Order: sequence, then structure tokens, then C-alpha cells
Amino acid sequence: MIQKIRDFSRIISFRYKRFILLGVVIIAILLAIFILKNAPPTNQGNNTGDSRVSLPEAKAKIDINKSFSFPLKDQKGEEVSRIDYSIIDASLQDQIVSKGKSYTTIKGRTILVLNLKITNQYDKSIEISSRDYVRLSINGSTELLAADIHNDPVTIQAISTKYTRLGFPIYDADKNLKVLVGEIGGGKEEVAINF
Repeated sequence: MIQKIRDFSRIISFRYKRFILLGVVIIAILLAIFILKNAPPTNQGNNTGDSRVSLPEAKAKIDINKSFSFPLKDQKGEEVSRIDYSIIDASLQDQIVSKGKSYTTIKGRTILVLNLKITNQYDKSIEISSRDYVRLSINGSTELLAADIHNDPVTIQAISTKYTRLGFPIYDADKNLKVLVGEIGGGKEEVAINF
């Protein structure tokens, strides 16, 4: 009789262990399903795996295609070569990225962006401040604004071209935009920007 009780207790103990093991397996499966359903997506880009930041389209854009030539001087002030400075186009944007930083305007403001192409004709690399050649006049004012958003100093390798841009934060209501291009302390050529 005692043997039968021991056998019965072993059977119950074995069945009990099987139920506990089955319960643990079911809980683990349910937990894995819950985690997988609620996990954030690992791919932040589109379906092709592209994770680059996407900026909104420009609100307005115009082609300018104006080129200017400026002397490149050495430490003695003597001209050693020339740089070609071209304004390719202008656009109005509410968000841009420059030097890895994102700039977003507040309501009522926008950014005038000038896309530039600078060509170094010299046989050595040079470093320039692209914003020193451009000033902005708005609403017919005599005050001249310098670019707040830029990639300066811009390094241009020997006998090569570099693309860069300048950004001027302005109000949405600003009109009569004019860019004055020239050397600091020298004459300026006026370029009207009409969107």
C-alpha cells in the first residue's frame, strides 16, 4: 500500500512538472510575440534601406546663373590667380541642413538659400569665406545682411570646383530681395531675386 502511494505520488509529481514546463513554454512564446509586435522598427528609411534625412521641397526656386571673377592675392597683396564665383540658383526653404546641423524656421520666417559654385584656377588649394562676397538687401533697405548659415571656411583644392551654399533667414513677408556681390571694400554688382 505504501508502495502504491509512492508510485501515485511520483505520477502526480511527474504530471505536475510537465504542466509547469508546458506553462513556462507557453508564457515564453506569448512574451516573445508581445515583444516582437511592440518593438520599434529598425529601418528608419524607406523600403530600400535608405536612412538619410529627407527635407521638404523648396517653397520657391529660381535660376540665377550669374558668374563673377575675383582676384586671388598672396600675403603681399599681389594677384596670383583668380577665382570664379557663380550663384547658380536661389530658393526659399523652411528647413535645411548645413555642417550636419538642421535649421528649421518658425512660423512667419523662411530661409533664402543661394547655391554657389566656386572654381579655383590656382595650382594650390585655397580656403575662402564664401559669405564675404555676398550681401542681401530686403524691402529696399540700405542695410546689408550677411549670411547666417554657411559652410565657411570653404576649402577648394587646386584647379577644381567646389559647390556650397549660403542661407539668409528672412520673413515670409519680405519683398524686393537683392543680392549684392563683390569683394569687401570693393564695388558690388546687384542681382535682383524675384520669386
